[in-house]
Amino acid sequence: MNIPMPLKDNKSPDKPSDKNFFENLYEKYKHRDPFVVKNPNVKQQNLNATTTFTNANAAAFEPKNDKYFFDNAERSRMVRRILQLTSFTRDETPEDIEEHEDDTALEDGHGIEQLCHMGVYESYYPIHDGPLISRDNHKVLRDNHKVSHDDDMISRDDNVDNDRQILQKNWASFSMIFKYQPLDAIRDYFGVRVSFYFAWLGVYTAFLVPAAVVGFLCFLYALATMMSSEPLKEICDESNERLFYMCPQCDRHCSFYSLVSNCHYSRFAHLFDNGATVFFSVFMSIWATLFLEYWKRTEATLAFKWNVYDLLKEYEPLRPAFVCKVNNTKKNPVTEKLEPYLPRVTRVKRSLGALGVVCLMVLVVIGTVIGIVVYRASVLAALYAQSSHNVRENAKIMTSFTAAVINLIFIQILTCVYFKVAVLLTNWENPRTVTEYHNSFTLKMYVFEFVNTYSTLFYVAFFQTSLINGTPVKYNRIKGRRIEECHPAGCLIDVCIQLSVIMIGKQIWGLVIEFVYPCLCNWWKSTESPNHSALPKDYSLQEEPEFRIFYEYLDMVIQFGFVTMFVASFPLAPLFALVNNFVEIRADAINFVVNYRRRVAEQVKNIGIWFKILEIVTKISVVVNSFVIAFTTDFIPRWVYYYGYSPDGSMKGYVNNSLTYINISDLDQDTMPDDPYKNLNYTMPYCRFKGYLEPNKPYDVSKQFLYVMLCRLIFVIVFQYFVFLVKDTIAWLVPDIPSALQAKIARKMHVARMCFRKSAVEATQESTRESTLHKHSSRSSGPTHFDGKRFHIGKGKSSEQHNAKKSISNMFTSVFHHQSYV
Repeated sequence: MNIPMPLKDNKSPDKPSDKNFFENLYEKYKHRDPFVVKNPNVKQQNLNATTTFTNANAAAFEPKNDKYFFDNAERSRMVRRILQLTSFTRDETPEDIEEHEDDTALEDGHGIEQLCHMGVYESYYPIHDGPLISRDNHKVLRDNHKVSHDDDMISRDDNVDNDRQILQKNWASFSMIFKYQPLDAIRDYFGVRVSFYFAWLGVYTAFLVPAAVVGFLCFLYALATMMSSEPLKEICDESNERLFYMCPQCDRHCSFYSLVSNCHYSRFAHLFDNGATVFFSVFMSIWATLFLEYWKRTEATLAFKWNVYDLLKEYEPLRPAFVCKVNNTKKNPVTEKLEPYLPRVTRVKRSLGALGVVCLMVLVVIGTVIGIVVYRASVLAALYAQSSHNVRENAKIMTSFTAAVINLIFIQILTCVYFKVAVLLTNWENPRTVTEYHNSFTLKMYVFEFVNTYSTLFYVAFFQTSLINGTPVKYNRIKGRRIEECHPAGCLIDVCIQLSVIMIGKQIWGLVIEFVYPCLCNWWKSTESPNHSALPKDYSLQEEPEFRIFYEYLDMVIQFGFVTMFVASFPLAPLFALVNNFVEIRADAINFVVNYRRRVAEQVKNIGIWFKILEIVTKISVVVNSFVIAFTTDFIPRWVYYYGYSPDGSMKGYVNNSLTYINISDLDQDTMPDDPYKNLNYTMPYCRFKGYLEPNKPYDVSKQFLYVMLCRLIFVIVFQYFVFLVKDTIAWLVPDIPSALQAKIARKMHVARMCFRKSAVEATQESTRESTLHKHSSRSSGPTHFDGKRFHIGKGKSSEQHNAKKSISNMFTSVFHHQSYV
């Protein structure tokens, strides 16, 4: 199984010379850090030299604790491995299991997964280390309840908290929300895959702190400059009422209005469209790069610490569904044994078919976006037709908010639907192994979720401008309906409303479904049967979802997209993400420790495909932010006016300069209002709209429009080149592996080579004696002894025939008994 184990007498503690000044300073004052969990029972990983464990040199390895040779997570993996390789169609001894452990040809009669697939078993899982009742309550438990024989074993020592209790006290509790996570203890109990997820989430949350602070400062800057902003003064000046006589915002139901009446809306828009927008976008692009570079170094350090840095890819059994559905066989070029094989042509056809279905679902999402567009136009026209002045004044905000809520509902519905579609598609593709299955499923789900979540944001940001929707001279329409256009104050406020509703709504919905619902279910079950023993209690917990870790990563990566891609429109996004993640970490921890059955530990080297996705999202965010700033905000038009058209070098007169005149008689006839006096008691021979056109027919684009467009394109190019240059420079300057870690890796390899040489010499010297002993020993020998310590793996006679369920059940009971309690 390629289990890395620490070698004896090879501890390599960190020397002061191995650390930089800041690390040594932190070690000196670490005891004063208020965020450190100060509990001596919380495990810390020992940095010993390690190598792959084998029976031949078992005496050279050091047990990880006093009582057990392997730790909790590794025993869990070993038990699962035995169950995966156990045959239920023929008799075989544990020696036979070891012989075919490296086989890739998994026959129909092998593995617990196949029995679950056939319905022989409902599920299989390792039980928790014990109850959640602390040692202070053990006496109360024994006095008030009659415990069975199983209950006597729920804790290895009644005077010491079990690992589950330690994690619950020091990690899986909202009272520890501002404490560092005990990653080593998480790794020992749940395995490396889970610990890597929480490590990544912890680093991501820590990096959100400076992003949230800078975003909040940008928001405060917007508040501070609201009253001194010249464009806002111009809009809110009542003497400009007739000067800003605006064209109707919808067909017939909307009437002429004065821009002065939208003073409050313009002030609200200023909070998210101001001079700090560009700075914050650049900052977040560099922030994302620093985060990924820091995580790469942290990931390498943790991988070395948890002995998975140079993890060899162990044999992964074929999926039972793959074995059952594939009839062709082919010799594996590595093992030279026959294994089930799916022809390349069949795989390509199925992949193309799955791609076609994914494209179809993307079209469904686009259809919902079109529906939202029609809804926005219809509701906006209906609200403008109301007699209430307050309703008409806030029609734009009400329409944007309700459309965002409806979009959020559709996002959740389509996610549930596509989840089932993705499962069916992946099952149809029939990947060989569970890893290949999860990778294929992840790719499908993320591509769809990306389109499903961000499509409306892209529409609001880039497709509501006059370049797409047209001008009062001639509007572009969908089936005769005029498409909603941006407010004269800008489109960024619509993007802000859309992003905030979807982001915060998804976070609240996820917390309810992933945390509140399991808590309520377990509470209800506990009221029905409060006195169950350990095994029934574990069975009554929520079943571990097959794609649990996937969904945890998916939610956070989607959130990462909100924080990076459209952060120019909502500088408070990092702050909301930070608050959510503080709760998310502890809620997920409570789920793992309290609400769900314990998952089988898994060995991984890193966070897998998610890092590549994060890199891609980071690059996309640079492109998106450059276009948002250039085409969605008013940054470029203001810049052009300030340097090219302002008479006194200030922003006075910018609003008037940005509005174009058009004669009422030249308006699109469908746009003419039914009641021209609905908002104002006077009319004008002209009206105005935002844009840069000539004031007379045929209303061609002006020179200023060309200058603005040219500056926008130049800004996009310069912004992207500058940010990518900074990102690449940082990535080049910061090595992926810390120099101190490189020295430790070299030391580990050296010690491992010495260990293998010593083991080879000892094995040669004792080969004759072992051969003699083997001839006189029975194949049904007793438990194996490692360095004087008993490690029972449930050996037994196998000469008699056993049916499928009894064979697996015996192996399952024996191994789990020793894995959990011995």
